[in-house]
Amino acid sequence: MSGNGNGGEDNRRHPSVCLSSDVDCELENGHVRWRFADISVGGMFIDVYDPLPPGTLFRVRFQLDPPPIAAKAQVNYVQPHIGMGVEFLDLGPEDQDRIREIVNRMYVTSRQGGDATLRRSARVLVNIPVKVGAANGSDGIRFDEQAAIVKLSKNGGCISTTRPVGVGEKLRLFTAGGREFLAGIVWVGDQSTKTDGQVGIQCRGLAQALGFQFP
Repeated sequence: MSGNGNGGEDNRRHPSVCLSSDVDCELENGHVRWRFADISVGGMFIDVYDPLPPGTLFRVRFQLDPPPIAAKAQVNYVQPHIGMGVEFLDLGPEDQDRIREIVNRMYVTSRQGGDATLRRSARVLVNIPVKVGAANGSDGIRFDEQAAIVKLSKNGGCISTTRPVGVGEKLRLFTAGGREFLAGIVWVGDQSTKTDGQVGIQCRGLAQALGFQFP
């Protein structure tokens, strides 16, 4: 991973896959817990509204498979109000092999399923009202409220909603144009990461239906 820190260039040396999970970050003024949105052997993209300045050094700790992985990281580039790409500086050979194996496994699986998850972390901030319903079999739609899409990426995004939901649940989204989409919840925000009330979703075709094109 490399970049010039000018707000979003992402020229990667290593393939990455979409994978959202917690990452503990040790900064000069304390610890914070954020979420990363993709990962490669060279680094990761961390979702955070106020990214750290390019060049900032800090330590990260995260877990894909036990045991946890820890490394020194440097901010390579930032996308204001979206997140930052960071590079691993001292990742050991064994941890590199572990990440590489997971990336390769996820990529092969996604290719077999027709959904290649290699990407370049393209995201846009939006504010698009949508109706949200819970898809739960015979119970149909448990709720129907005015929520909003606040972030879009190629295969998903982030929704702002006051309805309690959990990872793994399915949602039905209704756009103003009358289209309906089934989305899977991949993460739920909390107060510790300043994402309380936000829900990360995977939903193929949503961005395109709303008129956004991603590489």
